[in-house]
Amino acid sequence: MMSDVFREILDSLGSGVIAVDDEGVVTAVNPAARAHLRLSETELKQGVRIDGLPHLAPLAEVWNEVHAMCKPIARREILLSLGEETKKQIGLSVSLVSGNKPFNGAVFLFTDMTERRRQERSAELNRQLAALGELTAGVVHELRNPVSVISGMAELLMRKTDQNDDRHGTAKVIFNEAAALERSISQFLGFARPFELQMATCSVDDIVQRSVQLCRRRAMGKDVSVEAAVAPTLPLVRADVYRMAQALSNVLNNAIEAAPEGGFAIIEAYQQNDDIVFEIADNGPGIALGSGEDLFTPFFTKKEGGTGLGLSIAHRIVTAHKGTIQHTNQREGGARFVVRIPIKPDEATDVIF
Repeated sequence: MMSDVFREILDSLGSGVIAVDDEGVVTAVNPAARAHLRLSETELKQGVRIDGLPHLAPLAEVWNEVHAMCKPIARREILLSLGEETKKQIGLSVSLVSGNKPFNGAVFLFTDMTERRRQERSAELNRQLAALGELTAGVVHELRNPVSVISGMAELLMRKTDQNDDRHGTAKVIFNEAAALERSISQFLGFARPFELQMATCSVDDIVQRSVQLCRRRAMGKDVSVEAAVAPTLPLVRADVYRMAQALSNVLNNAIEAAPEGGFAIIEAYQQNDDIVFEIADNGPGIALGSGEDLFTPFFTKKEGGTGLGLSIAHRIVTAHKGTIQHTNQREGGARFVVRIPIKPDEATDVIF
């Protein structure tokens, strides 16, 4: 039996500990292990087999490897799917239990690396944004002058020709395409250069309504209804209302484009603990990503003709507010993005590079 002192030490550890015998039966486990793996005392306890635990097939695979090779593992990371949509990055090491047999059991020591890896990916993404911004800023800036000339000449031709004249229609096409190119150039420049947040105390409803307004024309053009639902009596939040509206509109525009003609996109806002949460969902096909693909990577896009910058810019703005942005697919179909920003005014950064 485990001594009281040993049990107190084991229970006080922040890292998860699971000890198993030579047949894979759990002989000791601490509360941190249950917390990290989201298992109850009845699910993870002495006497259960490690290869019979729900959602822990990758952990069982590590156990099988250690059992077969009779060698410890100094460091390993595994991805666990805990439930339908929750995934955890677990860092672990495995030590062998000493004894008189070739293999006497093993001790798993592990911790949750999910948040640390998320922060590392966020830092790397911001580094990429800064590096790519420096490379593209000069080139994009030089494109602006000729595009302005093309747009101006097309507008002049439209004024000098009758609407029934074929040349008027041609000039209008040139003008519209030049305007679309100008929007892309503005987006590139917005991505390339650092910006300063204008922090102020503002209402969540104001942010949501501004984001919806920015997307209204695109929604009307595709016959997609946009619904906004803001929880009542939300506290005021410290944020840059224009930048946050831009970030949410970038996500909302993606939802509108993903929704079928006559479909819908929804933006909701509510409070959760010390955060304001914005959820944006659509009834499109959802998001299908390959291995290693990240929607927030600059220039990565699944849309034909897309720049791949909208979500990257949204990520920059949300990160500048010390917030997070995540996405998932809904069980009923469509994608859902969740944006969180802290309510406290000291939780945001004034400048993001």
